[in-house]
Amino acid sequence: MSSFAGRMKEYPNMSLDRFDRENLHARAYFLSHCHKDHMKGLKGPLLKRKLKCSLTVKLYCSFVTKELLLSNPKYAFWEDHIVALELESPTLITLIDDASGEREELVVTLLPAGHCPGSVMFLVEGAQGTVLYTGDFRLAKGDATRIELLHSGSRVKDIKSVYLDSTFYDPRFYQIPSRETCLHAIRGLVQDWVSRSVYHTVWLNCKAAYGYEYLFTNLGDEFHTQIHVKSLDMFKKMPEILSHVTTDRATQIHACRHPKDEEFVPASRLPCGSSASDGTPLNIISIKPSTMWFGERTQRTKVIVRTGASSYRACFSFHSSYSEIKDFLSYLQPINIYPSVIPIGRTHADVTELLKSMCRDVSSSAVIYRPLGTLKRTRPEQHTHDVDCADWLFEGADLAPVRKRVMMQEATPTTLPNPPDEPLPLTHTPLITGDYMDCTESNDDDEEERDLEEEERGGERDEGSVSNSGTPPRWEEFFTTEILTDSQTSQPHSCSHTSPSHSTLTGSQTPELFVDDSAKLPSLSIPLSSGRGPSQAESMLIQSEDWCQGDALTYLDAGEECGSHTHQSEPTESQVSSDFDIPSTPDSHAPGPDDLSDLYRRLAAGEEVVTRTGSQSL
Repeated sequence: MSSFAGRMKEYPNMSLDRFDRENLHARAYFLSHCHKDHMKGLKGPLLKRKLKCSLTVKLYCSFVTKELLLSNPKYAFWEDHIVALELESPTLITLIDDASGEREELVVTLLPAGHCPGSVMFLVEGAQGTVLYTGDFRLAKGDATRIELLHSGSRVKDIKSVYLDSTFYDPRFYQIPSRETCLHAIRGLVQDWVSRSVYHTVWLNCKAAYGYEYLFTNLGDEFHTQIHVKSLDMFKKMPEILSHVTTDRATQIHACRHPKDEEFVPASRLPCGSSASDGTPLNIISIKPSTMWFGERTQRTKVIVRTGASSYRACFSFHSSYSEIKDFLSYLQPINIYPSVIPIGRTHADVTELLKSMCRDVSSSAVIYRPLGTLKRTRPEQHTHDVDCADWLFEGADLAPVRKRVMMQEATPTTLPNPPDEPLPLTHTPLITGDYMDCTESNDDDEEERDLEEEERGGERDEGSVSNSGTPPRWEEFFTTEILTDSQTSQPHSCSHTSPSHSTLTGSQTPELFVDDSAKLPSLSIPLSSGRGPSQAESMLIQSEDWCQGDALTYLDAGEECGSHTHQSEPTESQVSSDFDIPSTPDSHAPGPDDLSDLYRRLAAGEEVVTRTGSQSL
């Protein structure tokens, strides 16, 4: 029974397999398969009301799940809001908030889950990392290596979190027979029974409306017959299953279910009340596929156990065993693992503790490469960094080492001890190897009907209690405005000026890639203070011959432009900075143009320069 609340920490704007309470505020819904414990609230009145008022909310699922869902008239109102996605085909999905228009883009991929017809896992890739939601799944050892989209080239994708079907993640349920093993045992029992006479009939006592199609199709092929079921509506668009089932009662293998109103013939053990055409009593045995019952055994059992004169239990599981889950997680090595199901006799803390050993330790991982991090949409505070230090451009979290993809021809089977070498002391229940357990699956509507009234009351209180706290991304947050210091601007051989740029004056944070040729470039000037104080009026501007060393541009009228620029523009901050001030000298005066010209000529010629007062050589 799923205990998943519906939201993932990384992507809270989407809801998976839960459609009530806080999930009513989701921007999109995802349904992994059509079992009732994953459909809570799916036909609730509050969700119906939301669909009538929203133009963007959709339900995403597989094509088979869509057909199964719409085969029930109670879910017909979803028809215009369901989007069926192709299996193993990455799809870009935009989550839109109806109120603010905020958009979030995700790439969602449906992966086969092996739980029941139409069941899928959701691989979600977005700004917050790659996340895998398994729903309910049954994968054998090594199946993860064959899923192409769990890999990026030859590497396993770096998965941040896995929301796991942990139904049997308990060392007590280390191994569960495969479906092939169970099928082989059931086939042998059916063969022995129906071969006795035409009056010997087998009833497959299946609790769920669907999920056992694997048995139906294989038994039908083996005995060249069709399996009797109550209705064909759900299989009308699944021809690979439809050809193996029938509503004709004249067959030796039945999988019909007891109706709710109990209107069946009490004298017959078959729910449909079928009997021989000539009135001969039928000899009926019942086979109940399950796993929960086997988990309660205190001794090792066979795959099929006789429980009465004409009744049997067969160990048939929809969920992966403890060893299969460990094989799956060992291959993916996610950073975080969140259990979606609590095994019988365990607590959430127990399962979380068990899963810790399967999580990848990022802090102790050796980093082989460190790619450029993703662009951060929001930056809570502005930091000023030295231009020579570029570490802040990279993500803070270290990435895991490169994990090579395991090829099937090179893979070696992992042998896990049974039982484990060191049982975890989580319970006083003695460790039992070979036990089999099951999670009860149901498709009955009576359980959800009992919850509708409670949902209507509780949902009204919850509606509006959770608000979307996210703010729409702003373009200016992609760029930062940082005032550079003088040490940062005074780089050698750099072409820069200290007057405010157009982007600074207008407030725009978009980088300026081009400069208007008609704009007057300011002259590079150094103030030389004279007299008894650093008076700006007594400063002299020295015009440089070239704006930048090696620059092809020259100014023919540099002196004229310099003079006009000096009188028309206010001095910049760097011009009045004390970093360029020369301490005043008593009885000194500003040199004239002729003096400076003579001084530069003598310096260039290497002649001795003598001061005017004191006749001391410099």
